[in-house]
Amino acid sequence: MTRPVYVAGSAVTRSWADATRNLTESIFDGVTAAMADAELTMADVDGVVLSAHDLTDGRGLTSMVTAPAAGAYLKDEVRLGDDGASALALAAARIRGGHSDVCVVAGWGRASEGSPNDIARQLFDPFTARPFGLTELSVSAMRAAAALRVFPDYERWRDEVASRRAGLPAQRVATGPYPLRTSDLPVWSDVVAAVVLTAEPRSVQVRGFGMSTEPYDIGSRDLVGMPALAQAGDRALTMADVLIEQVDVLEIDGLTTFDEALGLEALRAAAPGAGMKLLALSPDVNADGGCAAGYCAPAMGLVRVSRAHQALLAGDRRFALATGSSVVAAQTQAAIILGRTGTDRT
Repeated sequence: MTRPVYVAGSAVTRSWADATRNLTESIFDGVTAAMADAELTMADVDGVVLSAHDLTDGRGLTSMVTAPAAGAYLKDEVRLGDDGASALALAAARIRGGHSDVCVVAGWGRASEGSPNDIARQLFDPFTARPFGLTELSVSAMRAAAALRVFPDYERWRDEVASRRAGLPAQRVATGPYPLRTSDLPVWSDVVAAVVLTAEPRSVQVRGFGMSTEPYDIGSRDLVGMPALAQAGDRALTMADVLIEQVDVLEIDGLTTFDEALGLEALRAAAPGAGMKLLALSPDVNADGGCAAGYCAPAMGLVRVSRAHQALLAGDRRFALATGSSVVAAQTQAAIILGRTGTDRT
């Protein structure tokens, strides 16, 4: 018999080259904020799941250095070199199976410590792809070019998305190849996200989750259809026994606005060709500005889960869907369904 899983608390912190805090101090502060939101202490925690990349952190076996800052000292700890949403799915499975009662999920990325594009070049196959100088933004540009060719209406609505996000910080905006514009691109940031899961009833429940993957070879992928995300979303919705039409809040991870818009279509939240329009017009889709609010893998899936959690607590919405994608260039995808329970902690 599986147990239900609840979100007890969450937090997201963003900064840039903060000289007053090193990486471990940033992680400690982010996890501490999530624990405070959960009204728990580390004495209540019996498990920690981390989302961290050695390459992004610039530290071999990075969890040896960073795990204690996330609360894993003398506790059961697992690290995934994958996005934070996948880490949350693993943590939820551990609670469902009775292996943990209170689990901290933490993910981080510190773009100020190294060039995201230089790091991304190392992710591609060294013989067949790396000689082309590809980055993850290169793949997003190919995705954007394909989308503009198939869906001409995207050209109009991308300007509307840009207008919606005009007030967000742009001093660290990425540079990307044609046809991507500055307004389509992420703003690099130092990001820490943490979510606390528990078997104790709370106001928000993890109703379902799903994961999937695409071929490693870029040429073997459907860049517009994003089948891994479609499959992950279907699995999460089926597990939650929820229809996409019932989802009130959509938090879609994507490196660019095109990744976010096509993600909405892959999840069937928007009709083919209508993803950019939904991204431009709906206040319930990536309300914080998505990739333009501050981006650094592999924390972004947890950022989206945290935003979904806070949105459900703040209003009368019932269900939220959050996604997370990971290297190489969104090869793996995870989808999480959260639901409001009506149970309030006293």
